[in-house]
Amino acid sequence: MRGSFKSKMGAMVALGAASLMLGAGCSPSPKSDELVELERMLQDPAAQDLRDIPNAARFHQEARQLRLVSEEAREERNDELSQEYAVLGTLRYRTAVAIAKQFEAAERLKVANAKIEEVNPDLRATNETRNALARDIQQLDAEIRTAVREREARRQAEASRRESTFNAAQRDNADTSTQDLQQVNARIEAAEAARAAALEYKADAYERSRAVFNRAESQLSNARDLLRSQPGAAGTILQQVNFAVQLFEEAANTAKPIHEEMVEKMRPENRISVLRQMASDNFGRPYTEEEYQGVRIVMARMFEPQEANFRQNTDAMLDVLARLVKEYGEFSVQIEGYTQRRGGVTENLATSQLRAHRVRDFLVERGVELERISTEGFGQERLRFSDDAENNDRVEIILRHSGR
Repeated sequence: MRGSFKSKMGAMVALGAASLMLGAGCSPSPKSDELVELERMLQDPAAQDLRDIPNAARFHQEARQLRLVSEEAREERNDELSQEYAVLGTLRYRTAVAIAKQFEAAERLKVANAKIEEVNPDLRATNETRNALARDIQQLDAEIRTAVREREARRQAEASRRESTFNAAQRDNADTSTQDLQQVNARIEAAEAARAAALEYKADAYERSRAVFNRAESQLSNARDLLRSQPGAAGTILQQVNFAVQLFEEAANTAKPIHEEMVEKMRPENRISVLRQMASDNFGRPYTEEEYQGVRIVMARMFEPQEANFRQNTDAMLDVLARLVKEYGEFSVQIEGYTQRRGGVTENLATSQLRAHRVRDFLVERGVELERISTEGFGQERLRFSDDAENNDRVEIILRHSGR
């Protein structure tokens, strides 16, 4: 059964008593390197903060006590015992620092999680408002299109009536008949219907259909202008309107498969499938795994051992990750930090958390929204690579569809 720290210290003092008495009367030896290092650490202004941190204060107090007994042993010319006390004091101080780092990391994580919990309800409310607004806009757009068609039909009908009156008064100079005007108006309505059908497939937005759609718009506008200025030129007007109908239909036929493909690609299951393939292509199949509604990307050997600093030549992979995360903006981002089994368990846990934060900060600098990202550190407890320990100095990224 191991004794307490105080009982061990008492035993060591008793063992060194004889040596201390033998050394009486001689000048003390210079301070050992271990004692100098311990004094330097305890004189650091940051050491004072350890007194206010749970669990760390006890180890800090023990380190100070060991420095005193080390100094006493040196003054009594027992250099070996002085050095041993200094080593024990240094270990106590480093333990206090490790506990303080773990405590501070936990506090930061608690604050960050609290902020995320505050933001998430607002985001959901914003998304619901945005979706409702999109539906209202879509309905309003349909109503506007209907109103425009009705107004145009009334305008054309009024123009036709005026033209009929004019033709009756100027029959000898008329080049057309009421039947011709009715045919012109009917074809203009057909052109309006063809235009509306093309807009249903966003023919005015896609590059392959936009030019044809714009030509059709121009033809229809010219036909209307000609009808107002030369109502008797029915043959020319019909020719322009028929060409406009043909162009609108061509634009719709070109845009339809593109639009349907775009709609299909935006389906959640298809977006998830494409994301998984892109992750596999960019990071390698052995480093990608399927997750529920998403994918896990393993980024091995990303950090210097026992540090949160990126290794050299990792920028390219980080840039690829940032582009992927930004392209799939409807996916949440979970970052998990890990270490290899080298060093203390407590220090490794803190290091893994800092690694996750380091990747998060990189993504935010590249334009990724902070509210999409969550982080967590798992230390050395989940080793993935047994053949190469430094591969475990890694992060794992989980991209998961948000379901919005």
